Amino acid sequence: MARGAPRLRTSDGKVNQIGSRVRQRRTELKLTQDALCARLALATDGAWNADRMEIYRIEIGTRIVSDLELLALSRALKCAPYWLLLGEESSSA
Repeated sequence: MARGAPRLRTSDGKVNQIGSRVRQRRTELKLTQDALCARLALATDGAWNADRMEIYRIEIGTRIVSDLELLALSRALKCAPYWLLLGEESSSA
C-alpha cells in the first residue's frame, strides 16, 4: 500500500471489525478499560502497555489492530481469536 493510500475499511467506515466484540467481552468480564490494559500487560509480559485511550479507539473501530495484538487481546479476554475476528465459534473439521 502506497503511503497515504486509503486503508481498507468496513462498510460503516471502521478500520477494525473486532472492536464491538472486544467491548462486549470486556463488559461480560466486568472489566474496565484500565483493567483490560493491565491484563494485556500481563498477557504480553509487559511488551504491550496499552492505555485506556488505545482500548477506547479499538472498541470504536478507529485503531488498527495487528495480528499480535489480536492474540494478546484474546488471551487477556479469555476468548478465541477466531471469535474476536468473526463473532462465531471456530468450526473444527
